[in-house]
Amino acid sequence: MARSHFHQYCRRSCLAYFLTPPLEYEQMLTNKTRVRDGRGRPRKKVLKARKVPGQARSQETVSVILEASARILESEGVRDFNTNAIAARAGVSIGSLYQYFPNKDAILLTMISRFEEALHDAVLKAVQGRRGQELKSRLRLLVRALVMAHYEHPRLNRVLEAEEERLGSGADSTAFHASVLQLLQDHKNEVAVPVSAATERAVIAILRALVDLGLASGTSRRSTEQQAMRAVCGYLLYG
Repeated sequence: MARSHFHQYCRRSCLAYFLTPPLEYEQMLTNKTRVRDGRGRPRKKVLKARKVPGQARSQETVSVILEASARILESEGVRDFNTNAIAARAGVSIGSLYQYFPNKDAILLTMISRFEEALHDAVLKAVQGRRGQELKSRLRLLVRALVMAHYEHPRLNRVLEAEEERLGSGADSTAFHASVLQLLQDHKNEVAVPVSAATERAVIAILRALVDLGLASGTSRRSTEQQAMRAVCGYLLYG
């Protein structure tokens, strides 16, 4: 999906949150956020790295390749992102690169997965660290963790978010979603919508849409946090 189209989708998601009844919105998000192929079918193929680095030297080579990839994406975007450019920037032979990654999409997928894993870990710590406190306090930590992860390298993360629409993510998000769902269940008597997996997915989709919109528009991290907090509280507390 082109970047402009992706940002239009983010804006539509935010507007839909305010204009659509909760149940319909949750169903819409389930369909909208499912990764599909060019014919509209759920994507089945997942690109994987060819070789899992075991030795320290192999791990260092992979780290160098991924760091070079990040520098190219940050400075030049996907236009000049190819395996020859990556190998040259990393200072490794193209043959060495192909030992670990069959193509540039496999590199992108590895970067997306690592970002998602780091994001999941940050959110897990934020959600589990304040058990017993009020809902808004815990939500604020959730929002802050998600926003900070995306704003650490904003230009790179914008590219990865757009590419994730095309490639999906290989990260295991089970524990991540379970922790956010548990947070909602801990406070089910305080929210105005039924607590379910669909509710949890809606919360995450609202937050991600607003973070992506903030990155695209150059909004400050603090302002994005405030907007995201208002949106998710509006959804949960007022239905």
